[in-house]
Amino acid sequence: MNSKKIRKFAAMAIAILVLIYVGYQVYTIRHKEITTETAMYASVSDTLQTKGFAVRKESVIHEAYSGILSYHVADGVRVSKGEAIADIYASESDAAAQNQLASIDREIENLSLLTGPSDYYASNPSVIGTQIYTALGEILVEARQNDFSKIASLKEELQTALNRKQLLTGDESGEDYEQRIAALQSQRDSLVASAGDKVDVISADTAGYFVSSLDGFENAVDIDQVKKLTVTEIRTLQEKQENVTSEKKTDAIGKICSDFNWYLACVFSESDMVKLEGITNVYLEIPFASTEQIPATIAASNKDKSTGETAVIFECSYMDPGIALLRNESIQIDVKTYSGVLVRKEALRFRDVAYTLYDEDGEVILDDAGNPVTKIEKDVMGVFVKYGSTLKFVQVFSDKTVNGYAICKTELSEEDRDRLVTDSTIQLYDEVVTEGTDLYDGKLVR
Repeated sequence: MNSKKIRKFAAMAIAILVLIYVGYQVYTIRHKEITTETAMYASVSDTLQTKGFAVRKESVIHEAYSGILSYHVADGVRVSKGEAIADIYASESDAAAQNQLASIDREIENLSLLTGPSDYYASNPSVIGTQIYTALGEILVEARQNDFSKIASLKEELQTALNRKQLLTGDESGEDYEQRIAALQSQRDSLVASAGDKVDVISADTAGYFVSSLDGFENAVDIDQVKKLTVTEIRTLQEKQENVTSEKKTDAIGKICSDFNWYLACVFSESDMVKLEGITNVYLEIPFASTEQIPATIAASNKDKSTGETAVIFECSYMDPGIALLRNESIQIDVKTYSGVLVRKEALRFRDVAYTLYDEDGEVILDDAGNPVTKIEKDVMGVFVKYGSTLKFVQVFSDKTVNGYAICKTELSEEDRDRLVTDSTIQLYDEVVTEGTDLYDGKLVR
Protein backbone atom coordinates (compact mmCIF):
# COMPACT_ATOMS: atom_id res chain seq x y z
CA MET A 1 0.00 0.00 0.00
CA ASN A 2 1.49 3.32 -1.05
CA SER A 3 1.83 6.32 1.23
CA LYS A 4 -0.94 8.27 -0.55
CA LYS A 5 -3.51 5.59 0.27
CA ILE A 6 -2.29 5.38 3.85
CA ARG A 7 -2.70 9.12 4.34
CA LYS A 8 -6.19 8.99 2.82
CA PHE A 9 -7.22 6.10 5.05
CA ALA A 10 -5.81 7.85 8.15
CA ALA A 11 -7.68 11.06 7.33
CA MET A 12 -10.95 9.15 6.92
CA ALA A 13 -10.38 7.33 10.21
CA ILE A 14 -9.70 10.59 12.03
CA ALA A 15 -12.82 12.20 10.51
CA ILE A 16 -14.94 9.25 11.61
CA LEU A 17 -13.55 9.43 15.15
CA VAL A 18 -14.27 13.20 15.30
CA LEU A 19 -17.85 12.61 14.13
CA ILE A 20 -18.34 9.87 16.71
CA TYR A 21 -16.97 12.14 19.47
CA VAL A 22 -19.15 15.10 18.46
CA GLY A 23 -22.17 12.85 18.15
CA TYR A 24 -21.54 11.41 21.60
CA GLN A 25 -21.26 14.86 23.13
CA VAL A 26 -24.50 15.99 21.46
CA TYR A 27 -26.24 12.83 22.63
CA THR A 28 -24.94 13.34 26.18
CA ILE A 29 -26.22 16.92 26.28
CA ARG A 30 -29.62 16.07 24.83
CA HIS A 31 -30.06 12.86 26.78
CA LYS A 32 -28.82 13.89 30.19
CA GLU A 33 -29.86 11.28 32.73
CA ILE A 34 -30.94 13.79 35.36
CA THR A 35 -31.48 17.50 35.89
CA THR A 36 -30.59 19.01 39.24
CA GLU A 37 -31.25 22.28 41.03
CA THR A 38 -29.39 23.67 44.03
CA ALA A 39 -31.53 23.85 47.17
CA MET A 40 -31.58 27.46 48.39
CA TYR A 41 -32.94 29.03 51.58
CA ALA A 42 -35.58 31.72 51.09
CA SER A 43 -38.70 33.31 52.50
CA VAL A 44 -41.88 33.02 50.44
CA SER A 45 -45.21 34.73 51.04
CA ASP A 46 -48.58 33.14 50.44
CA THR A 47 -50.45 35.90 48.64
CA LEU A 48 -53.86 36.93 47.31
CA GLN A 49 -54.62 39.54 44.64
CA THR A 50 -57.82 41.56 44.54
CA LYS A 51 -59.28 45.07 44.32
CA GLY A 52 -59.62 47.12 47.47
CA PHE A 53 -61.91 50.08 48.21
CA ALA A 54 -60.46 52.50 50.77
CA VAL A 55 -62.71 53.99 53.44
CA ARG A 56 -61.36 56.83 55.59
CA LYS A 57 -62.75 59.43 57.95
CA GLU A 58 -62.76 62.36 55.54
CA SER A 59 -64.09 65.83 56.14
CA VAL A 60 -64.70 68.00 53.10
CA ILE A 61 -63.49 71.59 53.43
CA HIS A 62 -66.22 74.00 52.38
CA GLU A 63 -65.15 77.62 52.04
CA ALA A 64 -66.79 80.33 49.99
CA TYR A 65 -64.25 82.64 48.42
CA SER A 66 -63.86 85.18 45.65
CA GLY A 67 -60.56 85.34 43.80
CA ILE A 68 -57.69 83.00 42.99
CA LEU A 69 -56.95 80.02 45.24
CA SER A 70 -53.27 79.25 45.94
CA TYR A 71 -52.57 76.15 48.03
CA HIS A 72 -49.96 76.30 50.78
CA VAL A 73 -49.51 72.55 51.09
CA ALA A 74 -49.24 69.68 48.63
CA ASP A 75 -51.58 66.68 48.46
CA GLY A 76 -50.93 64.13 51.18
CA VAL A 77 -49.12 66.51 53.54
CA ARG A 78 -50.11 66.40 57.20
CA VAL A 79 -51.54 69.64 58.58
CA SER A 80 -52.38 70.81 62.08
CA LYS A 81 -55.69 72.25 63.18
CA GLY A 82 -55.75 75.96 62.36
CA GLU A 83 -52.80 75.70 59.94
CA ALA A 84 -53.10 77.75 56.73
CA ILE A 85 -53.73 75.47 53.76
CA ALA A 86 -54.49 78.05 51.07
CA ASP A 87 -54.35 81.78 50.36
CA ILE A 88 -56.84 83.81 48.34
CA TYR A 89 -55.53 86.45 45.92
CA ALA A 90 -57.38 89.05 43.91
CA SER A 91 -55.77 87.96 40.61
CA GLU A 92 -53.66 85.19 39.07
CA SER A 93 -50.72 87.57 38.71
CA ASP A 94 -50.78 88.31 42.43
CA ALA A 95 -50.84 84.59 43.23
CA ALA A 96 -47.96 83.90 40.82
CA ALA A 97 -45.92 86.76 42.26
CA GLN A 98 -46.38 85.51 45.82
CA ASN A 99 -45.33 81.98 44.82
CA GLN A 100 -42.25 83.44 43.13
CA LEU A 101 -41.48 85.43 46.28
CA ALA A 102 -41.61 82.26 48.37
CA SER A 103 -39.24 80.54 45.93
CA ILE A 104 -36.80 83.49 46.02
CA ASP A 105 -36.84 83.53 49.84
CA ARG A 106 -35.92 79.83 49.95
CA GLU A 107 -33.10 80.34 47.46
CA ILE A 108 -31.73 83.32 49.41
CA GLU A 109 -31.82 81.25 52.61
CA ASN A 110 -29.92 78.36 50.97
CA LEU A 111 -27.31 80.61 49.37
CA SER A 112 -26.75 82.49 52.63
CA LEU A 113 -25.46 79.25 54.16
CA LEU A 114 -22.70 79.18 51.53
CA THR A 115 -21.35 82.67 52.20
CA GLY A 116 -20.34 82.03 55.81
CA PRO A 117 -17.46 79.91 57.17
CA SER A 118 -17.78 76.18 56.36
CA ASP A 119 -17.60 73.48 59.00
CA TYR A 120 -15.99 70.06 58.46
CA TYR A 121 -19.29 68.39 57.64
CA ALA A 122 -20.21 70.96 54.99
CA SER A 123 -16.77 70.87 53.38
CA ASN A 124 -16.10 67.12 53.43
CA PRO A 125 -15.96 65.86 49.80
CA SER A 126 -17.28 62.38 50.67
CA VAL A 127 -20.21 63.85 52.60
CA ILE A 128 -21.09 66.22 49.77
CA GLY A 129 -20.88 63.40 47.24
CA THR A 130 -23.24 61.29 49.37
CA GLN A 131 -25.67 64.22 49.61
CA ILE A 132 -25.69 64.66 45.82
CA TYR A 133 -26.32 60.98 45.06
CA THR A 134 -28.91 60.69 47.83
CA ALA A 135 -30.88 63.67 46.53
CA LEU A 136 -30.71 62.35 42.95
CA GLY A 137 -31.88 58.91 44.08
CA GLU A 138 -34.81 60.32 46.04
CA ILE A 139 -35.88 62.47 43.08
CA LEU A 140 -35.87 59.42 40.80
CA VAL A 141 -37.90 57.40 43.32
CA GLU A 142 -40.53 60.11 43.66
CA ALA A 143 -40.72 60.56 39.89
CA ARG A 144 -41.20 56.83 39.27
CA GLN A 145 -44.04 56.79 41.79
CA ASN A 146 -45.64 59.86 40.18
CA ASP A 147 -45.39 61.64 43.53
CA PHE A 148 -44.19 65.15 42.75
CA SER A 149 -45.10 66.78 46.08
CA LYS A 150 -41.52 66.47 47.40
CA ILE A 151 -39.67 67.16 44.14
CA ALA A 152 -39.27 70.90 44.77
CA SER A 153 -37.65 70.46 48.21
CA LEU A 154 -35.45 67.61 46.95
CA LYS A 155 -34.35 69.78 44.04
CA GLU A 156 -33.31 72.50 46.51
CA GLU A 157 -31.31 69.96 48.55
CA LEU A 158 -29.57 68.80 45.39
CA GLN A 159 -28.80 72.36 44.29
CA THR A 160 -27.35 73.21 47.71
CA ALA A 161 -25.11 70.13 47.63
CA LEU A 162 -23.94 70.98 44.09
CA ASN A 163 -23.19 74.55 45.17
CA ARG A 164 -21.10 73.27 48.08
CA LYS A 165 -19.14 71.12 45.66
CA GLN A 166 -18.54 74.17 43.45
CA LEU A 167 -17.16 76.01 46.47
CA LEU A 168 -14.95 73.10 47.47
CA THR A 169 -13.47 72.70 43.99
CA GLY A 170 -12.88 76.44 43.62
CA ASP A 171 -15.22 76.83 40.64
CA GLU A 172 -17.30 79.26 42.72
CA SER A 173 -16.52 81.52 45.69
CA GLY A 174 -18.45 83.06 48.57
CA GLU A 175 -18.33 86.40 46.76
CA ASP A 176 -20.06 84.86 43.72
CA TYR A 177 -22.96 83.73 45.91
CA GLU A 178 -23.13 87.13 47.64
CA GLN A 179 -23.61 88.72 44.21
CA ARG A 180 -26.34 86.18 43.42
CA ILE A 181 -28.08 86.95 46.74
CA ALA A 182 -27.94 90.70 45.99
CA ALA A 183 -29.54 90.13 42.57
CA LEU A 184 -32.27 87.96 44.13
CA GLN A 185 -32.93 90.57 46.81
CA SER A 186 -33.35 93.25 44.14
CA GLN A 187 -35.78 90.97 42.26
CA ARG A 188 -37.67 90.35 45.49
CA ASP A 189 -38.00 94.07 46.24
CA SER A 190 -39.48 94.66 42.79
CA LEU A 191 -42.02 91.87 43.26
CA VAL A 192 -43.05 93.13 46.70
CA ALA A 193 -43.64 96.61 45.27
CA SER A 194 -45.82 95.38 42.39
CA ALA A 195 -47.59 92.27 43.73
CA GLY A 196 -50.84 92.45 45.62
CA ASP A 197 -51.00 90.74 48.99
CA LYS A 198 -53.40 87.89 49.82
CA VAL A 199 -56.93 88.94 50.59
CA ASP A 200 -57.90 85.93 52.71
CA VAL A 201 -56.54 82.72 54.26
CA ILE A 202 -58.21 79.31 54.49
CA SER A 203 -57.19 77.23 57.49
CA ALA A 204 -57.67 73.57 58.40
CA ASP A 205 -60.54 73.02 60.80
CA THR A 206 -59.05 69.71 61.95
CA ALA A 207 -55.69 67.90 61.90
CA GLY A 208 -54.93 65.24 59.31
CA TYR A 209 -53.70 64.62 55.78
CA PHE A 210 -54.78 67.25 53.28
CA VAL A 211 -55.96 66.37 49.76
CA SER A 212 -56.98 69.12 47.36
CA SER A 213 -59.07 66.91 45.03
CA LEU A 214 -62.37 65.12 45.61
CA ASP A 215 -63.35 61.82 44.05
CA GLY A 216 -67.06 61.71 44.92
CA PHE A 217 -66.76 58.88 47.48
CA GLU A 218 -65.99 60.99 50.56
CA ASN A 219 -69.36 60.22 52.13
CA ALA A 220 -70.13 56.97 50.30
CA VAL A 221 -69.59 54.86 53.44
CA ASP A 222 -70.22 55.80 57.06
CA ILE A 223 -66.95 55.07 58.85
CA ASP A 224 -68.91 53.67 61.81
CA GLN A 225 -70.70 51.18 59.54
CA VAL A 226 -67.71 50.07 57.45
CA LYS A 227 -67.39 46.69 59.21
CA LYS A 228 -70.93 45.80 58.12
CA LEU A 229 -70.26 46.20 54.38
CA THR A 230 -71.62 43.32 52.28
CA VAL A 231 -70.29 41.76 49.09
CA THR A 232 -72.98 43.52 47.05
CA GLU A 233 -72.24 46.91 48.60
CA ILE A 234 -68.50 46.61 47.96
CA ARG A 235 -69.10 45.49 44.36
CA THR A 236 -71.36 48.51 43.85
CA LEU A 237 -68.75 50.88 45.25
CA GLN A 238 -66.02 49.38 43.06
CA GLU A 239 -68.10 49.52 39.90
CA LYS A 240 -69.67 52.94 40.50
CA GLN A 241 -68.58 55.63 38.05
CA GLU A 242 -66.75 58.49 39.70
CA ASN A 243 -68.88 61.63 39.62
CA VAL A 244 -67.43 64.70 41.28
CA THR A 245 -69.28 67.34 39.29
CA SER A 246 -71.63 68.28 42.12
CA GLU A 247 -68.76 68.67 44.56
CA LYS A 248 -66.54 70.60 42.18
CA LYS A 249 -69.25 73.17 41.42
CA THR A 250 -69.79 73.97 45.09
CA ASP A 251 -67.48 75.65 47.57
CA ALA A 252 -65.48 72.48 48.35
CA ILE A 253 -61.74 73.15 48.06
CA GLY A 254 -60.44 69.82 49.33
CA LYS A 255 -60.66 67.38 52.21
CA ILE A 256 -58.75 66.23 55.27
CA CYS A 257 -58.25 62.59 56.25
CA SER A 258 -58.55 63.17 59.97
CA ASP A 259 -58.00 59.67 61.36
CA PHE A 260 -54.94 57.48 61.04
CA ASN A 261 -57.12 54.36 61.17
CA TRP A 262 -58.62 53.56 57.80
CA TYR A 263 -60.16 50.52 56.10
CA LEU A 264 -59.83 48.55 52.90
CA ALA A 265 -62.91 46.64 51.75
CA CYS A 266 -62.33 43.59 49.51
CA VAL A 267 -64.24 40.63 48.09
CA PHE A 268 -62.81 37.09 48.07
CA SER A 269 -63.98 33.81 46.62
CA GLU A 270 -64.43 30.64 48.70
CA SER A 271 -61.08 29.27 47.52
CA ASP A 272 -59.32 32.52 48.47
CA MET A 273 -60.88 32.44 51.94
CA VAL A 274 -59.19 29.09 52.60
CA LYS A 275 -55.87 30.95 52.75
CA LEU A 276 -57.30 33.39 55.29
CA GLU A 277 -58.57 30.72 57.70
CA GLY A 278 -57.18 31.39 61.18
CA ILE A 279 -55.39 34.54 59.98
CA THR A 280 -55.86 37.86 61.78
CA ASN A 281 -52.80 39.88 60.74
CA VAL A 282 -51.57 40.41 57.17
CA TYR A 283 -49.47 42.82 55.12
CA LEU A 284 -50.87 44.83 52.21
CA GLU A 285 -48.90 45.82 49.14
CA ILE A 286 -50.38 48.65 47.07
CA PRO A 287 -47.75 49.40 44.39
CA PHE A 288 -49.56 52.40 42.87
CA ALA A 289 -49.98 54.12 46.25
CA SER A 290 -47.05 53.19 48.48
CA THR A 291 -43.72 51.38 48.42
CA GLU A 292 -44.21 50.18 52.00
CA GLN A 293 -45.63 46.90 53.23
CA ILE A 294 -48.68 48.03 55.17
CA PRO A 295 -49.59 46.04 58.30
CA ALA A 296 -53.31 45.33 58.61
CA THR A 297 -55.74 43.29 60.68
CA ILE A 298 -58.93 41.58 59.55
CA ALA A 299 -61.64 43.69 61.20
CA ALA A 300 -64.64 41.86 59.73
CA SER A 301 -65.65 39.01 57.40
CA ASN A 302 -69.18 39.02 56.00
CA LYS A 303 -70.09 36.00 53.87
CA ASP A 304 -72.71 36.11 51.15
CA LYS A 305 -74.44 32.72 51.42
CA SER A 306 -76.00 33.00 47.99
CA THR A 307 -72.69 33.38 46.12
CA GLY A 308 -70.19 31.95 48.61
CA GLU A 309 -68.10 35.12 48.36
CA THR A 310 -66.96 36.99 51.46
CA ALA A 311 -66.57 40.69 52.14
CA VAL A 312 -63.37 41.18 54.13
CA ILE A 313 -62.64 44.50 55.83
CA PHE A 314 -58.98 45.18 56.62
CA GLU A 315 -58.16 47.80 59.26
CA CYS A 316 -54.91 49.76 58.88
CA SER A 317 -53.20 52.39 61.01
CA TYR A 318 -50.29 53.20 58.69
CA MET A 319 -50.77 56.42 56.72
CA ASP A 320 -48.62 58.33 54.24
CA PRO A 321 -49.28 60.83 51.42
CA GLY A 322 -49.84 58.11 48.81
CA ILE A 323 -52.38 56.27 50.93
CA ALA A 324 -54.24 59.51 51.61
CA LEU A 325 -55.00 59.63 47.86
CA LEU A 326 -55.93 55.95 47.58
CA ARG A 327 -59.49 54.93 46.76
CA ASN A 328 -60.00 51.93 44.49
CA GLU A 329 -56.79 50.07 43.67
CA SER A 330 -55.39 46.64 42.91
CA ILE A 331 -53.73 45.21 46.00
CA GLN A 332 -51.77 42.16 47.09
CA ILE A 333 -52.33 40.59 50.49
CA ASP A 334 -49.34 38.81 52.01
CA VAL A 335 -51.20 36.28 54.13
CA LYS A 336 -48.25 34.52 55.72
CA THR A 337 -44.52 34.23 55.14
CA TYR A 338 -42.77 30.88 55.24
CA SER A 339 -39.02 30.32 55.46
CA GLY A 340 -37.01 27.24 54.58
CA VAL A 341 -35.19 25.42 51.80
CA LEU A 342 -37.15 25.66 48.55
CA VAL A 343 -37.70 22.51 46.49
CA ARG A 344 -39.70 22.32 43.28
CA LYS A 345 -42.88 20.27 43.59
CA GLU A 346 -41.65 18.21 40.61
CA ALA A 347 -38.67 17.07 42.70
CA LEU A 348 -40.82 15.54 45.43
CA ARG A 349 -41.11 11.76 45.27
CA PHE A 350 -42.71 9.10 47.47
CA ARG A 351 -40.80 5.94 48.25
CA ASP A 352 -41.05 2.97 50.59
CA VAL A 353 -38.04 3.17 52.90
CA ALA A 354 -36.57 0.31 54.95
CA TYR A 355 -34.93 1.49 58.15
CA THR A 356 -33.26 -0.08 61.18
CA LEU A 357 -34.89 0.05 64.62
CA TYR A 358 -33.01 1.37 67.65
CA ASP A 359 -33.76 1.15 71.36
CA GLU A 360 -33.90 4.06 73.84
CA ASP A 361 -30.13 3.90 74.34
CA GLY A 362 -29.48 4.23 70.62
CA GLU A 363 -28.48 0.59 70.23
CA VAL A 364 -29.57 -1.46 67.22
CA ILE A 365 -32.41 -3.85 68.05
CA LEU A 366 -31.54 -7.45 67.08
CA ASP A 367 -33.84 -10.37 66.34
CA ASP A 368 -33.45 -13.88 67.77
CA ALA A 369 -30.89 -14.73 65.08
CA GLY A 370 -28.82 -11.65 65.95
CA ASN A 371 -29.76 -9.70 62.83
CA PRO A 372 -30.79 -6.00 62.90
CA VAL A 373 -34.56 -5.53 63.01
CA THR A 374 -35.82 -3.43 60.07
CA LYS A 375 -39.13 -1.90 59.24
CA ILE A 376 -40.60 -0.45 56.05
CA GLU A 377 -42.20 2.98 56.06
CA LYS A 378 -44.49 3.42 53.08
CA ASP A 379 -44.90 6.54 50.94
CA VAL A 380 -42.14 8.58 52.54
CA MET A 381 -41.95 12.07 51.01
CA GLY A 382 -38.45 12.99 49.94
CA VAL A 383 -36.09 13.97 47.14
CA PHE A 384 -33.12 12.42 45.40
CA VAL A 385 -29.90 14.30 46.07
CA LYS A 386 -26.75 13.95 43.99
CA TYR A 387 -23.64 13.20 46.05
CA GLY A 388 -20.65 13.05 43.75
CA SER A 389 -21.68 10.59 41.04
CA THR A 390 -24.37 8.74 43.03
CA LEU A 391 -27.94 9.44 44.09
CA LYS A 392 -29.35 9.26 47.58
CA PHE A 393 -32.98 9.49 48.71
CA VAL A 394 -33.50 11.83 51.68
CA GLN A 395 -36.74 12.45 53.55
CA VAL A 396 -38.11 16.00 53.60
CA PHE A 397 -40.55 17.70 55.96
CA SER A 398 -42.77 20.39 54.43
CA ASP A 399 -46.00 21.90 55.69
CA LYS A 400 -46.59 24.33 52.83
CA THR A 401 -46.24 24.66 49.08
CA VAL A 402 -46.17 28.19 47.65
CA ASN A 403 -45.80 29.20 43.99
CA GLY A 404 -44.80 25.70 42.95
CA TYR A 405 -42.16 25.26 45.67
CA ALA A 406 -42.29 23.13 48.80
CA ILE A 407 -40.85 24.92 51.83
CA CYS A 408 -38.73 22.28 53.58
CA LYS A 409 -37.36 22.30 57.11
CA THR A 410 -33.64 21.94 57.74
CA GLU A 411 -33.87 22.20 61.53
CA LEU A 412 -36.15 19.37 62.64
CA SER A 413 -38.29 19.30 65.75
CA GLU A 414 -38.14 16.36 68.13
CA GLU A 415 -41.35 15.02 66.61
CA ASP A 416 -39.89 15.28 63.08
CA ARG A 417 -36.70 13.50 64.18
CA ASP A 418 -38.80 10.63 65.50
CA ARG A 419 -40.40 10.37 62.06
CA LEU A 420 -37.09 10.58 60.15
CA VAL A 421 -36.39 7.22 58.43
CA THR A 422 -33.49 8.24 56.18
CA ASP A 423 -29.96 9.08 57.34
CA SER A 424 -30.62 12.81 57.05
CA THR A 425 -33.00 15.39 55.65
CA ILE A 426 -32.38 17.96 52.93
CA GLN A 427 -29.68 20.57 53.54
CA LEU A 428 -28.81 23.94 52.07
CA TYR A 429 -26.98 23.73 48.71
CA ASP A 430 -27.91 20.08 48.11
CA GLU A 431 -28.08 19.19 44.39
CA VAL A 432 -31.71 18.07 44.17
CA VAL A 433 -32.89 16.00 41.20
CA THR A 434 -35.81 17.76 39.49
CA GLU A 435 -35.97 15.57 36.35
CA GLY A 436 -34.98 11.98 35.81
CA THR A 437 -36.28 8.42 35.45
CA ASP A 438 -35.49 5.10 37.09
CA LEU A 439 -34.10 6.80 40.19
CA TYR A 440 -32.93 4.75 43.14
CA ASP A 441 -30.45 4.88 46.02
CA GLY A 442 -26.87 4.43 44.89
CA LYS A 443 -27.57 4.95 41.19
CA LEU A 444 -24.49 6.12 39.27
CA VAL A 445 -25.06 9.29 37.26
CA ARG A 446 -22.93 11.63 35.21
